[in-house]
Amino acid sequence: MQTSFTTRLFLGILFFVGIIMGIGVYQDALGIVWFLVVLGMMAGLLFRSYRIARSAAVAFNPQWREVLAYKVSFYQDLDRSDQAVFEERVAVFFSTIKITAVDFELDDECRLLVAASSIVPFWDLPRWQYGALQEVIVYSGHFDENYQISEDHHILGMVGSGGNMDHVMLLSKPALYSGFDNKTNKNHVGFHEFAHLLDKSDGDVDGIPELFLPKEMVNPWTKLVHREIGRIKADESDINPYGATSDAEFFAVISEYYHKRPHLLEKKHPDLFKMLQMIYHPQIVEG
Repeated sequence: MQTSFTTRLFLGILFFVGIIMGIGVYQDALGIVWFLVVLGMMAGLLFRSYRIARSAAVAFNPQWREVLAYKVSFYQDLDRSDQAVFEERVAVFFSTIKITAVDFELDDECRLLVAASSIVPFWDLPRWQYGALQEVIVYSGHFDENYQISEDHHILGMVGSGGNMDHVMLLSKPALYSGFDNKTNKNHVGFHEFAHLLDKSDGDVDGIPELFLPKEMVNPWTKLVHREIGRIKADESDINPYGATSDAEFFAVISEYYHKRPHLLEKKHPDLFKMLQMIYHPQIVEG
């Protein structure tokens, strides 16, 4: 991917304006202010262009196709041209998001499953680039609130909150693998945590992805969520009971269901299915 003509043109204009402003530095203090503003804008655009160029420089290793074909059913079902698009998105993810392992040696298979978790749910939302995420930390097992690993601990994944943790996602390796290996259940920790990030795009993890849901559908969505949470609490739903914890957890849980077992969700919960199509596949709804 190369820097667009529009971006290059804008940079050229800014550079020219910067020179003109620079001439006035010695004549007017206001010129100094404008000169610094222009330099700041130029620096921001140059940094963005650098990140894009850096992404393009990452080559997809053809050996990774074997892992994707074996582990990721979504990739298996794509035609070759769409598989190439998937591979490009893997390369971009690897170039922009750091993946770190805790208590085990990170291999390409694990890295590919993390990347696939970020690509599959948002296949029809290619412009969304995971918000402010900078790093995914993968633990060798389940962990607790203090990030300690043990067989007795129950946390499978977490989106960080506060300070530097705002840019971090935590995943349990066994849960990550299980999400891809078990084709029949409705659970996938990678899809779950990336759904939280989508929810967080509007500034709040509240179960209402307002940037991806038509404004007029926010109230119907909220009513539908609360109705289904009531059914979960009454033991009248096949949705994971963890979804009744909060609206935010419901959105993440139902997103797992939608991406793992879409046909079953459409059959058992057609209203939820239609809403999730609006969020994750707007082209289908508009078409």
